[in-house]
Amino acid sequence: MNFMDNIQLKRSTLTKNEAKACDMICADLKLVQNCSIQELSDRIGVTKTTIMRFAQKMGYSGYSEFKYAVINYVNSPDDRDHSEEDRITSAENIYADTIRLIHHTADESKMKGLASEIIKARTVYLAGMINSHVSAMQMYYSLLMFGIRATVLDSGEAVKSVDMCVGRNDLVIVYSVSGKSGIMKAIAELKESTGCRVVMITSNNNSSIADDFIVLPSLSVARGSLLEDVPVYSVFNAILVDYISQEKQKGKNSKKK
Repeated sequence: MNFMDNIQLKRSTLTKNEAKACDMICADLKLVQNCSIQELSDRIGVTKTTIMRFAQKMGYSGYSEFKYAVINYVNSPDDRDHSEEDRITSAENIYADTIRLIHHTADESKMKGLASEIIKARTVYLAGMINSHVSAMQMYYSLLMFGIRATVLDSGEAVKSVDMCVGRNDLVIVYSVSGKSGIMKAIAELKESTGCRVVMITSNNNSSIADDFIVLPSLSVARGSLLEDVPVYSVFNAILVDYISQEKQKGKNSKKK
């Protein structure tokens, strides 16, 4: 994976200001080549700390190492166009690199909190369309194993059909990589009319309909990548199921006491 693909792969882990720095740097790499961190901070309008955190999230120890990587990338054009890796190895590396980023945003407190909400909810509604429907179905079958009541919603019409059933004690989990799927309008209307809690599992935290987000890294945004994000979301689901199992066990142990 080359320098720019690495940045695009990890962009979803950035804060708003870090993403601003990322976009301005990628638009003109000469800024990094020619500027100190203070000069770059002044030019793009973010703090030195923001630039440092951005560089570290990209996998570099600091700005100096990041600057060296930029210079190396700019002066090695052939590396951007040719790869000695075969397609299988390349795909393996892309998936592995993406999965390793999950912990940056799906941290311990968020996972425990979501697991607890799922267990306490009267009904868990799992919404997702097309590829995201696969992720919703995977979680649906996992919840059934724990005896947790769940329903899958795979379209705007399906969301509207449960309007009279959903209440404040229900939890809606929306799977949407883009955060812009056709189901979102119906989810927003459901939330407004019922007061249910909505959590989004997404790679885009700009949507305003959810009460909370877990933002996952996306490999489909990597330049030239036609690989799907479903495996990344499947790994996330597996991790979440493990947290649910732990929380259920804690509940059993507390009852015994």
